[in-house]
Formats: sequence, structure tokens, C-alpha cells
Amino acid sequence: MATNYVPFKIALTDGQKKKLQKAFAAKSAVTLRVKPEQIGRGDEFLLTRTQISKMKKAASERRGADLKMSKTQIEKTAQRGGSIFS
Repeated sequence: MATNYVPFKIALTDGQKKKLQKAFAAKSAVTLRVKPEQIGRGDEFLLTRTQISKMKKAASERRGADLKMSKTQIEKTAQRGGSIFS
């Protein structure tokens, strides 16, 4: 069954962008710790509906959340034109 991804905005720090770029180059998964003020703005990523729900819930409760992105998810975001991968 194919996973459906939905665009969602998250403002990553420079360190998080580097970590994501390294994971993309190594073709591996990555986990990013996201603060509530980063959620809903910034760069657009392809996330699952479950991940988006988790991010929105964390933001509404003013707490951070771990965003786990799979290798495929990172690749699809890059293919879609993710600006941090250029």
C-alpha cells in the first residue's frame, strides 16, 4: 500500500537542515526534534496525516515533538523541490 504524503510547513534550524541533508546524501532515515514555534511555518515537507496530527497536537500543547522522516519521505520531499536540498 502506497503511503500518501501531504505538504506541511516546518521551520528548521540550520543544524536540523544539515542533519536532514546528511541523511538525504546517505539515503537514510532521520529524527529531528522540533520546537512548537517551528511548526506550521518555514520550509514545506511531505508528511503523513499521522505525523501532521502529531505536530499540530504538540504545537497546541506548546511542547516539542520528534519528527521521524523515512528515507523515502526525504527523497519524495527533495523530488518535489524542497529548497534545502539544492
